[in-house]
Formats: sequence, C-alpha cells, structure tokens
Amino acid sequence: MSQIATLHEAGRRAQIGDWVSAKAWYESALAKSVSAEGLAGIARACWWLGDVRAAVDYAQRAFAKYREEERFTEGAMLGIHLCIWYLTNFDNVAAARGWLSRAQHLADLSRDPVVSGWADLVTGYLAEDVEQGREAIERAAAAADTTSDADLAAMSLADLGLWHVTAGNIDRGLAMLDEAMAVTLAEPRRLLEVVVWSSCNMLAACSLLDDLKRATDWCRAADRFMETYGCPFLQARCRAHYGRILVATGRWQQAETELSRALSMSADTGRGPRTEALTALAELRLRQGAPEAALELLENADETAWGAVTQAFCLVAVERADEARALLHGELVVHDQQDPAFPAIVAALVEIDLLAGNVEEAAALVAPDAPAWRVSAFPRAAALLTRAAGLVAGVHGDETSARRQLAFALEIFARLELPFEAAQNELDLARLLAPSDRDAAVARARSALRRLEALGARREAGEAARFLRALGITPPPARPSVESLTAREQDVLILLAQGLTNPEIAQRLFLSPRTVGHHVSSILRKLGLRSRSEAAAYVARKTIRN
Repeated sequence: MSQIATLHEAGRRAQIGDWVSAKAWYESALAKSVSAEGLAGIARACWWLGDVRAAVDYAQRAFAKYREEERFTEGAMLGIHLCIWYLTNFDNVAAARGWLSRAQHLADLSRDPVVSGWADLVTGYLAEDVEQGREAIERAAAAADTTSDADLAAMSLADLGLWHVTAGNIDRGLAMLDEAMAVTLAEPRRLLEVVVWSSCNMLAACSLLDDLKRATDWCRAADRFMETYGCPFLQARCRAHYGRILVATGRWQQAETELSRALSMSADTGRGPRTEALTALAELRLRQGAPEAALELLENADETAWGAVTQAFCLVAVERADEARALLHGELVVHDQQDPAFPAIVAALVEIDLLAGNVEEAAALVAPDAPAWRVSAFPRAAALLTRAAGLVAGVHGDETSARRQLAFALEIFARLELPFEAAQNELDLARLLAPSDRDAAVARARSALRRLEALGARREAGEAARFLRALGITPPPARPSVESLTAREQDVLILLAQGLTNPEIAQRLFLSPRTVGHHVSSILRKLGLRSRSEAAAYVARKTIRN
C-alpha cells in the first residue's frame, strides 16, 4: 500500500475514534517516509490515547516540517494545539505563550482569517489583562461569523462563557457554555478537539461555582461521544474535575479510575492539576471510610477550601476534632465569603461544633443574617447550610423546624443527585425522629443504610447499622459490593471477567501470578462467590459501571 493510501486509512480510523488503529497506521506510514501529515496524525492519536508527552514530541516535529514546507496554515493550527497542550496538560504558561507566538507568526504568513481567529482565541484565553482577553476572544468570534467556521464559533462561545462566569456574570456565562456544549456535541462536527476544549471550559465553570448538577447533566449528554471517540476530559485538570463529579454523584469506581489517570497525567504538570486530583481522591477515601489514607493524600496537595473541609472531617474521624475546628476557623478568615466553598466550610464547622457541644457557636454560624447565606443561591451550598441549620434546630429541641429544614435539604440533595449527602441527611432525620416516632425513624435509618451500603460508605453505613440496633432492629447483613474490594482487586476482577488467566492478569497488571491468585481468592471471599465463572457472571450483572 502506498504512503498516501496508508495515511488515508489512518485518517479514516481517526475519524471514527479508533485511535489505537489510527496510531498503528500512522506508524506504518512514517516507516515508509517521514511526512508532516504522518507526524501530525500520530501526535493527535497519541493525545487522544492519553500519551501527551509523545503527542507533543511528534507535534513539534510536524510543526518543523510544515514550516520547512511553507505550509503555514497547517503549521499555525498545530502550533495552537501545542500551545493548548502545554497550558492544559502541563500547566506550563511560559511554553504555551512561546508556542502561541510561533503559531501567530505562521498565521500572519498564511493570511487565513480562520487561523488568525484561532490565534486571537488562544491569545484571549492566555491574556493577563481581563478586558484585553475578552476583546481578543470577541475578535475570534467575529472571525468565526465572517468565515462561517462552526468550530471556531463554538469555541469562542465557550471561552466567552467561561470569561463571563469568572467575571461574575454567572447566568450569562452559563447560558453561553450550555449553548457551546449543545453545539459541539451535535453532529456533524469537524474538529473533535473542540468537544474536549468546550467540555473542559464547562467543567471549569461548574467547579468554580460548585454547580455539580449542570456538570453531571453535560457529562451524561457526552456519553454517546465517549462511546465513539473516548473520554473528552483529556487534560489533567479537566479529568480531576470530572473525577470530583463522579465522587459526588456516587460513581466511585469510575471516579477511582479517572482520578488515578489524572494523577498520572499530572506528574509532569504544575501543582494545580495535581492538587485538584489529590483533593478529589482524598474526598473519595474519606467517603469510603479510610480517613488516614485521605490525610496522606492531602499532605501532598496544596491547601484549598474543599481540601480543608475533607481534612477536617478526616481529623474528626481519627479523634483530632480540636485540630479540625482550628483548621476550619482559619479557613473562614482566609476565604472570600462569596466563594461557593465558603458555605461548605461553615456547614462542616457547624457539624463539628455540635459534636463538641459548642451549640451557640454553631447556631451563630447559620443565623439568618450570617455571611454564608449570601451565596446560598448555589443549590448545594443552600442544601449544606439548610442541613446545618436543621441540625442546630434539633439540638435546640425545635423538632418542627429541624424536620422542615432537614427534609428540605434532603429534597435538594436528591434533586442534585448527590447520594452520599442524601443518605447522611436521611440518617439525620432518623436520629431526630427516634424519640417521638420510632417507626418513622426506623424507616429512615433503613433507607439510609441501603444507600450507604450501595455506595460503599463503610463508616457511615456502620453508624446507620448501630443506630438501628439501638432501636432494637437487627440490620440485614451487608450485601456484597464491588466497593468492598480494593482498587487493585477491582482491576483483577475486571480482567478475570474477560476470561484472562492468572498469568495473563499478572502480565497485564505487572504483578506476580501468586499475588494475582491471592487477589482472586480475596475477591471471591468478599463477594460471596464460589468460582471464577460466578465472578464473571457477577460482573456481567453489575456491568462494573457504578
């Protein structure tokens, strides 16, 4: 087969999202002769496969080829890709600016208005001056309108949306991001990377606002794209945001995978993406009932508001409540009261104060005129504060107010599809109801226990079970769950279900066959299964998607 035909087949495979095959075809083409198309194509395939280092190496060689051949349009666009990769994957602003300058030089030589528009777009994203950044993005949007370039128009819309969110024009910005996501996920599309970039803008905005419901809805809308082309959350920071959403919405096994990838990807980046991945993974460990492991993760992360909340609850779990209170009081001082994380800090401090018997201090934090309520327009913030106020009312003996507020918080958590918080809230209601309505308390506690066991929240499930026993109810034995397995055991289970032998699993996971055998025995014991075939059937029933 000629090199042209080989490149054509590689491009066809890329268009259908078969990146492994596309890479192999590009490698075959390059073995015949080194070309700019082959180098650029394999760079793109490597990027989609998550091998960003290799992608950058191939792309830089392709850029040099394009420039040598005076193919300025292709070279400029590749330079823009390199700029974005250095910024979003390696958190390297200096390198990103350097590649933007190289791309702009070729864009000027190309005289292609679309390429110039892309250069303006990235210039706006990187601008230190906020207004200059907006003006550059708006120039890109104007170029998209003039040239009728749908990809540039969609990306300009997404960048302007994120700009407005960060500037405080939240409703306008979110509307733009919603429109950009709708456009980029629609068929047909030319530049698949626009889906990745728009998705990451959307997740960045939702993370900034703690708008997990919107992020969850768009992640689900992207399912079809993922099935064909792979995960669009390819940048380390973006994947960490996605992992946090998976933690919040109860898809913990998938969160484990995505956050592990984010940590691996962030090994060569700045500390920002790594901190976000570590913080989200620490929250997952806490919810799984492993506070010590969560604290170890947070030791390697920079300080953040969300990390402080997780750390405080970990400290309480290991009987260091005084340290937790001191930590959160410090966070109240240093964080802006308009920050969506501020109510979470307040709600956590209320809970810890109540445990310590500091009832009046807790009550002051959620008084009607308290600062935290100023950002209660954010749904999760409102639910957290309402739950906290309900807990305070319950301690004060105002059962009516407590029931109303806890029920309202539960409704919000359920609507936002936050199963862990909903289960906690239901257990709160059970404790409140126990003195006056035992049957209702038992029903609430049983429901909470089912939710927590399904999630794999061992510590909280244990609390629910103990509460039921205190009411004279023997809880049913915990149902076997994938979440009872370690991360490595889950890896082994998935490969076992694919029919691999122990030696084959060992080779795939870089373990010894004996270690794999120990894992298999542990898996069968924990899940109450008798054989490998039963394990495979279990995976088929559960589909291991959580």
